[in-house]
Amino acid sequence: MHKETESGTGSTSGAGAVAGIEALITGYFDACTSGDGDAVASHFTDDAVVYDTNHAPVRGAAVIGRFWSRIASKWQGAAWRCERLVSDGDTAAIEWVMTGTRAGGPDGGTPFAVRGSEHYDFGTGGETADRLISEIRQYWTFDPDEPGSELVGYPYGEPGRLGG
Repeated sequence: MHKETESGTGSTSGAGAVAGIEALITGYFDACTSGDGDAVASHFTDDAVVYDTNHAPVRGAAVIGRFWSRIASKWQGAAWRCERLVSDGDTAAIEWVMTGTRAGGPDGGTPFAVRGSEHYDFGTGGETADRLISEIRQYWTFDPDEPGSELVGYPYGEPGRLGG
């Protein structure tokens, strides 16, 4: 994963806070990949909210966990990975990829990749290691009939680029 500070300079100021945020997001993505709703919920504050371009807001850690279990069951072998993280230790912006295999239909078993970006808030107060996600704003496009979305013409996989 490519990491940057908010300024993009790569300075070590706040490196511990950024490392804590990275660990929290990585753990959240691991929980998403597992499909375990309780594990997903454990990364959120009780009053957390997830805003998304594809559905209405989802509110509350337990509700987010149950919602996620239903969503994850729609894909075969889906795995989420953070490819780029920019953080100031209190907020973060990421670019991510979800890879999986299309379920059912004539194209069943066809691999796909969906990419998006998210912006995180972690509430206020407490040590970074004790913080949880209080809000995610998710930007991505999903078409269940044709899963897969990437930037048109972006050179994914080239050295120094996402997916590389």
